[in-house]
Amino acid sequence: MTTTRTPSRHPAGPKPLLSGQHSLTELITIRIFLIAPFLALVAIVVLVWGWGLSWLDVGLATGFYVVTTLGITIGYHRYFTHGAFTANRPLRIALAVAGGLAAQGPVISWVADHRRHHAFSDCEGDPHSPWLYGTSPFALARGFWHAHLGWLFGRDKTNIARFAPDLAADADIRMVDRLFPLWVAATVLVPAGLCGDPRVGGGPGPGSGESAFDVQQRDPSRALRQ
Repeated sequence: MTTTRTPSRHPAGPKPLLSGQHSLTELITIRIFLIAPFLALVAIVVLVWGWGLSWLDVGLATGFYVVTTLGITIGYHRYFTHGAFTANRPLRIALAVAGGLAAQGPVISWVADHRRHHAFSDCEGDPHSPWLYGTSPFALARGFWHAHLGWLFGRDKTNIARFAPDLAADADIRMVDRLFPLWVAATVLVPAGLCGDPRVGGGPGPGSGESAFDVQQRDPSRALRQ
């Protein structure tokens, strides 16, 4: 008896890596969200340079940016979340503090959320998937907001006992975690104090809020030299 084989709907072999290309609308939407904040930063620097911004401000911004960025990317993410390298006790604590200065959340809950994200990436259970609403421009905007900020307003808390028991068992990391409000206050108040903001306790100087009229009344010759 002759039989006819029905072609399989799922041919053998690995599936292709790519399934098509993003639409032009998707690419434009994503690039606007990526580029616009940097253009706004450049514009504000140009507008306020010389009267509202100084090299001290730039130096502080750069220094805190480097410390907090490394604290999040190398500390919270690569070290605490993924265990990508080993660190001695002082470096371990320093990385946790540097991450706290970024004001993204206490180290233990941040790591628990991110481990949960990797366990359920873009599936049910992922706390900050950007693909919850579809691929239209409006859906991408909602997903971008949810993935970066919106999910932080949710009330669900990741189970630390399941996703970060190692950190919860570390007394030093628990202390850094509890002091998170202090790290946030420091990252806001220390730059202002170093810039000489009188509202924080520093003296008058560039960027301190001292007006040209104040300078002229106190030292007319200095006002003429500026």
